[in-house]
Amino acid sequence: MIILVIAGQDIRELSIGLSKDGQIVESRTIVSSPETYLRDVAQALSDWKIALDDLDAVAVVTGPGSFTSSRVSVMIANGIAFSKGIPVIGIPNVERVDFASLTISTVLPFVDRFAVPIYDRPPHIT
Repeated sequence: MIILVIAGQDIRELSIGLSKDGQIVESRTIVSSPETYLRDVAQALSDWKIALDDLDAVAVVTGPGSFTSSRVSVMIANGIAFSKGIPVIGIPNVERVDFASLTISTVLPFVDRFAVPIYDRPPHIT
């Protein structure tokens, strides 16, 4: 099973990974902003020679984290999953463990039709 993993908890960086059989086999954390997340995900997949059709699921860290980065990364994951007809896995990261410590196989019960960002305080959306 090939799963794309997206973690945008910090407004200044994005972590992207590829999980095969529950283990992260490719990953990168890049200095980025939410405006370029989609381009960064596409570039990572291209570099890893993975097409969207190769994915079996998309996993996304739902938060808590930066409001904007959480919303954008969740939206990208939901969009890819919806357009490809594959599951999306929402990964709550309340303990804020680092990307390399995420264990994808333990979050499979969180598979749903779409992921929803979680916040640690009320959002201030204007």
